[in-house]
Amino acid sequence: MTREFAFHTARPHYARDRVIDITHIKLALTLDAEARGLVGTATLSGVALAPTLTTVVLDAVALQIRAVRVDGKRATFGVDGKLLTIDVPAGVARGDALVIDIDYACHPTRGLYFIAPDAGYPDKPNQIWSQGQDEDSRYWFPCFDAPHQKSTSELIVTIAAPLTALSNGELVSRTPVEGGQVTWHFRHDVPHSCYLITLAVGDFAVSRDRWGEVECTYLVEPRYAEHAGRTLANTPKMLACFSELFGVTYPYKSYAQVFVADFIFGGMENTTATTLTDSVLMDERAALDYDADDLVSHELAHQWFGDLITCRDWGEGWLNEGFATYSEYLWRAHHQGRDEGDLLLQAWDESYFGEDSARYRRSIVTKLYDEPIDVFDAHLYEKGGRVLHMLRHELGDAEFFRSIKHYLEKHRGGAVETRDLARAIEAATGRVLDWFFAQWVTEGAGHPELEVAITWDNDKKLLRVATTQAQKVEGKTPLFRLPMVARARVAGKDIDLAVEVCEKQHVFFFPLAAAPTHVVWNPGLVALGEFRLDVPEPMLIAQLAEATLAVDRAAAAIQLGKKHGAQVEAALIQAMKRDAFWAVRDEAATALAAIRTASAATAILTALPSERHAKARRGLVRALAAFRGTSSADAIATVLGALIAKGDASYFVEAQACLSLGKLRVPQAYDLLMLATTRDSFQDVIRQHAYRGLAETRDERAIDVLLAATRWGQPSQGRRAAIGAAASFVRGRRDRFGNEVRERAQELLRDGDFRVQSSAIEALATLGHPGAIGALHATIERDSDGRLKRRAREVVRQLGEDAATSEDLQRLRTEVEVLHGKFATLREEVSKLGAKGRPPHKPATKPKARKSVSTTRKRTTKPIKPATRR
Repeated sequence: MTREFAFHTARPHYARDRVIDITHIKLALTLDAEARGLVGTATLSGVALAPTLTTVVLDAVALQIRAVRVDGKRATFGVDGKLLTIDVPAGVARGDALVIDIDYACHPTRGLYFIAPDAGYPDKPNQIWSQGQDEDSRYWFPCFDAPHQKSTSELIVTIAAPLTALSNGELVSRTPVEGGQVTWHFRHDVPHSCYLITLAVGDFAVSRDRWGEVECTYLVEPRYAEHAGRTLANTPKMLACFSELFGVTYPYKSYAQVFVADFIFGGMENTTATTLTDSVLMDERAALDYDADDLVSHELAHQWFGDLITCRDWGEGWLNEGFATYSEYLWRAHHQGRDEGDLLLQAWDESYFGEDSARYRRSIVTKLYDEPIDVFDAHLYEKGGRVLHMLRHELGDAEFFRSIKHYLEKHRGGAVETRDLARAIEAATGRVLDWFFAQWVTEGAGHPELEVAITWDNDKKLLRVATTQAQKVEGKTPLFRLPMVARARVAGKDIDLAVEVCEKQHVFFFPLAAAPTHVVWNPGLVALGEFRLDVPEPMLIAQLAEATLAVDRAAAAIQLGKKHGAQVEAALIQAMKRDAFWAVRDEAATALAAIRTASAATAILTALPSERHAKARRGLVRALAAFRGTSSADAIATVLGALIAKGDASYFVEAQACLSLGKLRVPQAYDLLMLATTRDSFQDVIRQHAYRGLAETRDERAIDVLLAATRWGQPSQGRRAAIGAAASFVRGRRDRFGNEVRERAQELLRDGDFRVQSSAIEALATLGHPGAIGALHATIERDSDGRLKRRAREVVRQLGEDAATSEDLQRLRTEVEVLHGKFATLREEVSKLGAKGRPPHKPATKPKARKSVSTTRKRTTKPIKPATRR
């Protein structure tokens, strides 16, 4: 069932009216870290837009307004906890300049965050950092908090002398003042939205790099200084890559990146000064098979898409996030080759399909939501990036990047909507793509679900491709217009056969000189859709062996995993051992695990020691978990146990061994996994997987271990994994253990760690107990992060639906039982009537045996599990 995105409380949101164009924001602040607050003055300079300006209304949530001056004169004002209404003296007309000074103080609950050590985490640093997107700047300074209002900015902040500050633009001065403090003065002279105004304060080690005239600055806790250089090493190359591809050189004088603790996102693209979570800082071992380039490139690309040009309102947010997401692909394909880049497309598909099937379906552009953060989802990011990839292939590389250059130049410094992108493409190329944007972005929702049958007629030398659009056409989900490619390999050469799917059913015929060895539908995953393929097995085997693109060879492995037979298995083993690209070897192992023969297990075990690529090795270890209960399980357990006991060069391979061993449910798993829970690792990945492995063992001793691991003071990422693992262990149980886990998850809804709160919500969704609804409602009613409120509402809706379904099912069972009773009574009466009519002493005829009729229908298909984000 596809649920609606918008709740009944949602209202349309459009860009707000402006009575004043705020051209400059100056913040002069003194921070009090101990009190978690600040005092200061916000000065807003601007020009009147209203014919006669009488009042100015600004966003100011829980700010203590002490005084307001307009052009130096005290002004009357009113506050209601959310808005500041300022009375403007008479005589200000359209076009007149004015300056508003606001003296205020605050102890922000959002927008500006104070990080400090505590009893649970004594090693945590003292830091202060801001996070304005989407509408949280109003929590720490008065502003017109909307993306279509752009201003230059100035930030003057007084902090303790040993600390370092960072804000937008250039450092103007750094001046010692009384009391062992220093005043830092920053100024940024390129207009930007106020959600991009940033402040980061802490004990930072500072290192520098350079791309041409652009200085690159990296700030990080001193203990992680070496990690920062490793994590951000490709920044100058990314600046060069994007400047060339976008056709507009990086538009600012400098670029800084600061790593902070407990950041509530992965990163934030504050203009010229990106903030990043310190959880991505890599040591040498992590760097073997991990990099942060997707995050780093995403935030850098925002300096063009989101900062230089900005979505007009949050409903158009894909113009920020879709472009930044697609830039991850542009960088990865440029830096590591297309095969690596295509893996991102595959990951985005999984993320978006999971959200679409398990949570809701919506148009990418929507004005209907409760809070702007609601739209920051897989539709906005991953589907947005996929749509841009399709747009690129629709236009061709030259015309696509020509259009992007024109779009950036025309709207530089402005606010944009989807129609601005469409018109820029039309102006640059002559192509009118209104149908494309209506279908994929502004009006349509969902994606094609295509059934494709491919056959070869050797007598007629014809390739036949039959397609059926199987998605349910309802609501905003249309019959799609889908330009597609079928790539046939004939005599060792690829021949691309273009088609356009636009009706429910098509049959396409292509004359070819000879039989194709294989035919790839949708080569390179260009088109977004779910495709169910009916392809002859020999073609799939050939595709696995010889397709040009690695992602197409991997797709063949996935299809072959649904089949059986000696030829299929031999082909998969060959690919697992010999394919040039690690992800194909990984996928071939997964397919062999699906076949689940003893020879497949032996092949994976044999390949594991010689697999040098850590990511492929991880895939082989993951595949071994499928052989639980087979004759190979003991041998597999021995290998996995040795990996855990002795370790692996890769954190991630060792972590995967923990989860796979748990899934095997062998006697020795529990003790080995308990050993793994003692190991620290990058992103706590080993401990996380050990907890999940413990849950998979089904050993009830694990429940107390997992609950203990959720306590404050335990490693944060492990805490999140532990509550999720405990919930998966007791899912559906209503015994003591089930109640203990639910109660603990409900307690964690008020935890001091935002991400633990998020994990607690997911745990309650897993548990599926309607008794959690009250606790979830309390989360919704608090001034919580909008992401928590949104997800809690979804889970409440889910639990309510499940409860209603349970009631309906119980009612049906009762009705069936009543009918069975009536049927039994009727049969007895009929039997009595028959006995009266039989001749004396003649035995009754034995009734024919009947098949028993079950009152419930057996599930014949597995439910679709939502994809997890990678």
